[in-house]
Amino acid sequence: MTSGQRRVWYAVLFFLAVGLATSSRADSAPPGASASAQASAGPSDANVASFRTTIESVFLKPRGGTSPGYASCVMCHTWQVRPLRFSLDTPATDAGWTAEQSRRNFDVVTKLINTAEPERSRLLLKPLAPAAGGLMHTGGTFWTSRDDPEYQSVLAWIKSLPSDRYVPPPDPTVDFEFFRSCVQRVFQTPREGHVRCSNCHGAGQIGFAPVPGEGRTAWNDEEAKRAFQVISRLIIPGNPDQSRFMIKPLHPDGGGSYAHNGVRRWQSKDDPEWQVLAAWVRGQRAGNSCS
Repeated sequence: MTSGQRRVWYAVLFFLAVGLATSSRADSAPPGASASAQASAGPSDANVASFRTTIESVFLKPRGGTSPGYASCVMCHTWQVRPLRFSLDTPATDAGWTAEQSRRNFDVVTKLINTAEPERSRLLLKPLAPAAGGLMHTGGTFWTSRDDPEYQSVLAWIKSLPSDRYVPPPDPTVDFEFFRSCVQRVFQTPREGHVRCSNCHGAGQIGFAPVPGEGRTAWNDEEAKRAFQVISRLIIPGNPDQSRFMIKPLHPDGGGSYAHNGVRRWQSKDDPEWQVLAAWVRGQRAGNSCS
């Protein structure tokens, strides 16, 4: 064999070795790796186009007024609600958003859907009447039943996306006993110059701090469980940074919400009390020990 022929054979053997190694790495890739790569690739142009025509038109739709149930989505869900999850770009014009803004809005909205179980998407449940299985919504009810054509249109859009693309992780458990023993203490201890939480949050949809009945200074089991049900609608398990209970009393300069009719209990997230409550929302605090 000549030296030239040997070089050819060495080259063939080299490329065969590289090919086998690459094949081996692909075969040993963990399950779901391709799905992860697909999810990280971002939305297609077709996805964004259907989002602009089907979903953003819902956000812009006039509903007859400015009160809950009559205000268009964009009257509340732009800069006013930051840093909540459902915070859209402010429309560039009265006609709507630019293509670049729509891509950002798409990223926001897909955090509110569940393509594995579309009917459980918060994007569908918040505007839906509680009697029809919806969630509490400060903006009111837009759909009285799941048969509403607008509801069905949004549902169809969610179903049109890959079923494994936008699936939220399981929620951690937010502990009731810690709420009863430690969180409710916050409602009873106003900071200097502030009013008690119960002054504003004693009843109604945001009544997570009702005044204890019968002249008591502490809540009984029934009152505590009812308050826990209310506050559960104001937190996102695992995500204190976007839970209304955590960011409404937080000063905007410290990462809080612009809109809060009450006082600012915390100036920053470094406040020890905020840190304890944040750990509870993350599912990291349980039981009756508050230390």
